[in-house]
Amino acid sequence: MGIAKVMNQAVTYGLKRPLNRVANTGLMKNVCKNFQDGNMKYIAAWAVGSMVLKDGLGCYMYVKQSLANKDIPEEKRKFVAALDLANGGLMILAQLIMFKTISNKAFQDKMFNKVFGKYFERAAKKGYKDVIRTGSEFKGMNGKEFGKEFNMAFDKFHGNIKNTFGLLTTLVASTIIAKRIIVPFIATPLAEKAKGLLSKGDDKNKEAHKDTFTQSANVSK
Repeated sequence: MGIAKVMNQAVTYGLKRPLNRVANTGLMKNVCKNFQDGNMKYIAAWAVGSMVLKDGLGCYMYVKQSLANKDIPEEKRKFVAALDLANGGLMILAQLIMFKTISNKAFQDKMFNKVFGKYFERAAKKGYKDVIRTGSEFKGMNGKEFGKEFNMAFDKFHGNIKNTFGLLTTLVASTIIAKRIIVPFIATPLAEKAKGLLSKGDDKNKEAHKDTFTQSANVSK
């Protein structure tokens, strides 16, 4: 009984109360409101923000690991860490740029209309209306009443499809296009150049110590 009481108090004071305080803050109330209202741009911003935060933490860990990696010669560790930092920075920057570009309302409208616009044109809307009007459940409604209900449902459906399209395209652009296409396109040549610089550094070190190597070889003979 004593253990159960301690556990209940631990959950209450260590979990429930802190979560209640967080839930009642102005920030969380604003977040909940935007999610409930279906503000897709706001939701996408939180999704991309969480990925940027994750990549930022990963970048920090990679840099820290490179600086402490004993398998890398000490004189090269800062250089390798700088490459990790540059790669992480490119990922974060590319995601933010793609989000800012793709989530723009004017851009979203153009892209949506190009892909799905024909399905929501006046002629298409009239066709849907005529088909749905033949349903037995609508026979008791007069034309004006049916038209009002149909227009409300159609506009809501149109808005939901458009919002979902905006969220998906923003996430795809920020994750797949930015991280898997744009960043490797820039980072791969950068890594090759860095590798070349490291190789040149090794060659210079060997040249500088050429006499030492020769003397050592003569002594061994």
